[in-house]
Amino acid sequence: MKTPGFYFLTRPKRYAAGLIVLALPFYLNDFSSIYVKDWRWWLLIDYILVKAVPLAGAAWMIRTERISFEDLGLKGQKVFAFIAWATGLTLICTLMDQNAYALMEGLPGYTALGGMPAITIPFWDTLDLTVGLFFVALCEELVFRGFLFQFFRQFTASTWAVILLSSAAFGLAHWCQGLHAMIITGLIGAVLMGGYIRMRSIYPLILAHFLVNYIDFSGVIPKAIFKFF
Repeated sequence: MKTPGFYFLTRPKRYAAGLIVLALPFYLNDFSSIYVKDWRWWLLIDYILVKAVPLAGAAWMIRTERISFEDLGLKGQKVFAFIAWATGLTLICTLMDQNAYALMEGLPGYTALGGMPAITIPFWDTLDLTVGLFFVALCEELVFRGFLFQFFRQFTASTWAVILLSSAAFGLAHWCQGLHAMIITGLIGAVLMGGYIRMRSIYPLILAHFLVNYIDFSGVIPKAIFKFF
């Protein structure tokens, strides 16, 4: 009897199909940031495309034994290691996020093509900044770290190649935010993938990813304390 992992990795065409199901919604979702101006419709599209679809796709692949929980990085980790990695990655990625834009100022690129409409009802705004950001972190780590690691390692044994390819894919998923944002997001993705390769667990990455976004968007924690440029 074939194990779920072996079954899945011997069928690259099905794996490529899984990649389309899981990753394509992230690239398509940016069109809503350009063309959708009503925050209600924006949230609906966002929660369907980059939350419900990837989670449903991952659940289907696990259920049909095309991939396992561990293949996606959904495995336990010791508490101390979890706290240490989550804290370290949060600090590194937040410092990158809050300083890299100033360092890249003046370099050629293109500005943001669109963005998320402002949410005018406090309840929905708070919900999106908590539950919404958590699911963003969960889905992006599931796809761009757990899944892409398994996908790219079918074609290369090079750790650096996996980091480079996955970070490029992650950066390109933020194409509507402008060239500088795409590059910085890709670099943050490289750090996260490096951490994932060491740990093979996405749980600390999910927490770190959530905290980086929460610091950036919520205004609860002053971003100035992380800025040096």
